[in-house]
Amino acid sequence: MSQSSKEKKKHIVLLWVENKPGVLSKIASLCRRRRYNIDSITAGTSHQPGITHITIVFLEQKVKIGQIVSQIDKLIEVISIEALAPKDVIDKELLLLIVRDKQVADRLLKMSRHDVNVRIINTVDHQPVLEIVGEGREIDHVIAELDMKQDVVKMVKSGLVALKI
Repeated sequence: MSQSSKEKKKHIVLLWVENKPGVLSKIASLCRRRRYNIDSITAGTSHQPGITHITIVFLEQKVKIGQIVSQIDKLIEVISIEALAPKDVIDKELLLLIVRDKQVADRLLKMSRHDVNVRIINTVDHQPVLEIVGEGREIDHVIAELDMKQDVVKMVKSGLVALKI
């Protein structure tokens, strides 16, 4: 096998499933049993009543992603599944954080531009709460600019949400 076929790449899998209890658990259990590592997973309502949209990101070899899609597609609740390259989707992630003070918030607000949106959404105990929305690599860039011990009180990052273009 060539070196390039062994490389792990980011694969985005979009699913539309019946909105029933246990569906997400079945998908996660299947991935666990098959030893597929989920990088991120998000689920939410779609434009169709009774249908849930799930975005799963895998870091896997190209050969393996076909196996993953095939296995998940066998689940009866799966209506549709598709593996896509990052270039074939519009995607965003969300970062919520409470920062130490207004100076840290102002520094982050200056990072807001067309590909990453930074805004203050609240204040808790005189500490700004920020919402940052953007592509994953842009969110990671914002995180890299932070001093976790000095600047951040609390932080949480969502998984990827994607739509096929």
